[in-house]
Amino acid sequence: MALSLELITATARSLLVQYGLQDVSMRRLAKELDVGPGALYYHVASKQELLRSVAHEILSPLQHEPGDALELMLRFRELVLPLRDVGDLLLLAYALDENLPPARLLPERLMAEGWPQSSAEETSAVVMRFALGAVATEQNQALLQGPAAMPTQAPDARQATAAEQIYRRGLQKLLIRA
Repeated sequence: MALSLELITATARSLLVQYGLQDVSMRRLAKELDVGPGALYYHVASKQELLRSVAHEILSPLQHEPGDALELMLRFRELVLPLRDVGDLLLLAYALDENLPPARLLPERLMAEGWPQSSAEETSAVVMRFALGAVATEQNQALLQGPAAMPTQAPDARQATAAEQIYRRGLQKLLIRA
């Protein structure tokens, strides 16, 4: 199979989920793809650009997600929470590109609900920072408690329910139009 950005991105995503963000390096990725590290740079300018590409690929299902702003952000959590270290990856990717889905979609959803454009854009930035921080915190708490606590492996039901309630209530408070 010919080396392409799509193949590189898919392989990086696989390494991320399997080994964690710290183990996604250009060298390891090149070894996994059986190419020299320099070959990767023909398709991707830097590791940061690679991580941004992986984030876009992970979040791509949100592009066509129906519903209002709250439903979009609930779906965001549901999509990314089970993927190891994706909260940390998205924090990095959002710092590089504030147009990641759902950030690009949020203002549109809020304006469809009657929010003025400036309020919709400001609220979207706040909601994104809240959501990214909440997901990263929840994933890191689970990671620190050991592999059995990762969201993909049935965490303590009380803790998972509490985290979901905090997330939902935080979104509801942020998405109330003043």
